[in-house]
Amino acid sequence: MKKTLLSFYNITFILALLCLSLFTCISCSKKIGYGVVNWSIPEHNLTATDIVPILVRSNISKVYIAELNKEKIEIPLWQLTFCTSKREAQAYIEKTKEYRSVYAAVKLDGLPLRSNPDNTGKQVYRLRENQIVKVLWKGEGAPVISRDKQLEGDWLYVMTNDGTRGWCFSYNLFTYDEREPSAPQQRQETAADEVLTGILKSRWYPQYYREMIQKKHIDPERMTEDFGFFPGEGTGVARIMLKDMQIAFPYTGITKNRMGAYQFEGSPLLLQIRDAETIAVNYTDDKGSVQIHTFITLKENPQALADAETERRNAELQALINAGPVFNSVNYGVLQFLQDGRFLWNGYQILTPSIIPKGAGASGSVAIRYFISSKLKTEYRGILSFKFDGSGNWIDFFYTVSKQGVKLEYVKPENITDGIAAVRNLNPVILFFGAEGIEE
Repeated sequence: MKKTLLSFYNITFILALLCLSLFTCISCSKKIGYGVVNWSIPEHNLTATDIVPILVRSNISKVYIAELNKEKIEIPLWQLTFCTSKREAQAYIEKTKEYRSVYAAVKLDGLPLRSNPDNTGKQVYRLRENQIVKVLWKGEGAPVISRDKQLEGDWLYVMTNDGTRGWCFSYNLFTYDEREPSAPQQRQETAADEVLTGILKSRWYPQYYREMIQKKHIDPERMTEDFGFFPGEGTGVARIMLKDMQIAFPYTGITKNRMGAYQFEGSPLLLQIRDAETIAVNYTDDKGSVQIHTFITLKENPQALADAETERRNAELQALINAGPVFNSVNYGVLQFLQDGRFLWNGYQILTPSIIPKGAGASGSVAIRYFISSKLKTEYRGILSFKFDGSGNWIDFFYTVSKQGVKLEYVKPENITDGIAAVRNLNPVILFFGAEGIEE
């Protein structure tokens, strides 16, 4: 029993010695470098560019343990710039001394920080309106142009209060000296622009989406979530995305002019509000022409509408397959519809090259891509479009199905407008195919 107690006391004594040694080691530890204060720390009476000795860096706690007035304090990693020597620290202080006590309040929500002083530089952060940043230094950068006019301001290298650094053009910054008594009151520049906030957070679709919905003529190829106007909240790049056009506008900020329009600074893009659900964006293209596009908001979900239309078209195509799937014609060959939106068509030579080009082949894709006007619905069900593997263009036919087979009528491309065929050819080419086993 005595041996057990003795062992216990020995172990306790050794542990105490180790703890004492460790404490002494930490207490007497040498500094590993110096920290230059980036952002003033009032609770420790430290201002930007002050130097403190660094004893320990903790990547787990994300703090430096610094020595101040013979006491150890913890400072977040982002709040100091670590230097291995006093000479290195002095060099950093010299670089930042011009803006030692200068901070800035952000005038515009979504103002980007960039990786280099250029309006096309990679965005590294999006600032919030009235957010405070520390100005570190000024740099030489590319001029920022808005509506053929160079904006006043400088490229400033700044730091946020989480340590993110980047370049920001000063046109949309309110800079102030923290030593000035009025500085705290000046930080809140203006009230938030609720209209602009609504624009940035809304989803803007091409105007023709509304027309499609009203006419119940949904074109899944032209109505998707990918098309519209994207203001670029969180990216600093506004985009116009349409079926045949994709264009991007990098910008430094958004300002409201005297006419109530919003200028995307650093780009030729101007946004005007038409009504609560409609905006118009315009810009001058490379040829000097003004381009205008109108966009709207919708209560409906365009993608859901497009998906529903796709299902309807697939059902119509399946009904055609169920009616055949093989149809025969003495003059126009054998037409077979497959399950995967494909077809086989042999013996159509009489239609070449006036309708089906030479070398088109005997297979391809078939789809229902367009609508027909109401006046044609008494004779035809819709339009079938064929795309032969050996040809790059779709070939369109009015069609109808009966127990006897399929009737097709060729439709010229110019007779289809905005996805609707309302006009027949003056001299129509009509094809009759009998169901399998019946030849027309």
